[in-house]
Amino acid sequence: MMKRFASQTLLLAALAFSGAFASHAYADGAVAVAAPTDAELASAVKQALDADSELKALDLKVSSSKGEVTIEGQMSDDQQMFKAGQIAEQVPGVKFVINKMEQKS
Repeated sequence: MMKRFASQTLLLAALAFSGAFASHAYADGAVAVAAPTDAELASAVKQALDADSELKALDLKVSSSKGEVTIEGQMSDDQQMFKAGQIAEQVPGVKFVINKMEQKS
């Protein structure tokens, strides 16, 4: 009886340790997640921008290179530029946003 209890305890301890290690490894980023390609990232940012009706009307151009996203297009006020930058920053995979939006003449 005592031998069985000890082996069950060891088994539970081993399972607890492996679970703790797995969650710790995941939290440290040890589990690799494929980064989006430049085209996928640009598309995701464009889709996020177009989800806002005000920004969709501006038909902004989005490009990406190694996680750096560039937004280009015409705006009617600075708040649109600010909003576009904020939305782009929230897209997973975006490391930096270069906002080249210009004021309409």
